[in-house]
Amino acid sequence: MTPVIVIEGPIAAGKTTLVKHLSERLNLTPRYEPVESNPYLDLFYEDPKRWAFAMQIHLLHWRYASQKEAAYAAAAGRGSIFDRSLPGDRVFCRMHMEAGNIAEIEWQTYQMAYQVMSCSLVPPTLMIYLDVDPEVALERLRRRGRECEAGVTLEYLQALTAGYGRMLHEVQHEAHPWARGMKMLHVGYNDMRPDGIDALVREALEVRT
Repeated sequence: MTPVIVIEGPIAAGKTTLVKHLSERLNLTPRYEPVESNPYLDLFYEDPKRWAFAMQIHLLHWRYASQKEAAYAAAAGRGSIFDRSLPGDRVFCRMHMEAGNIAEIEWQTYQMAYQVMSCSLVPPTLMIYLDVDPEVALERLRRRGRECEAGVTLEYLQALTAGYGRMLHEVQHEAHPWARGMKMLHVGYNDMRPDGIDALVREALEVRT
């Protein structure tokens, strides 16, 4: 079976590094989050209330299109691996709604689009969640030194971790249509290196097949 894998976890958990590693080990097409090409990212960090909704809608459409492409590629025998998924983006959108950056009516519009898109997606083979403490994520974030992330606080990462906890509960109870039947792998990733996850992933894929 040709796998489609999504990796989830908070900011600076190590998703991109793991995507690169596993794409090479498993011969999968890496599909990275559009950071450099995201036209909203710098605008969002400068003025979250003005740009949060536009950025989340942009990312929702990008991920939907990318996952559709991955499904077609898988049907042709070429697997893919992502460094975030639709439910992960929804975690951020919900946080912005709760923080007042996105209005309730905008959140409902996002929810409607999310549900429509979710129902037309083929479930990924496997979701890997990188469980990283907020303090560890903050240290990694500071080390990579992206200017646009300079204002990210420990409190924000703590809220993000709580949001991901809610997402994992929803996925495990199949509240997301596109995740039904998908295998889950929850990995403690404070200290683990990318090569330490190889055997776990291979085993999870073998169980699925």
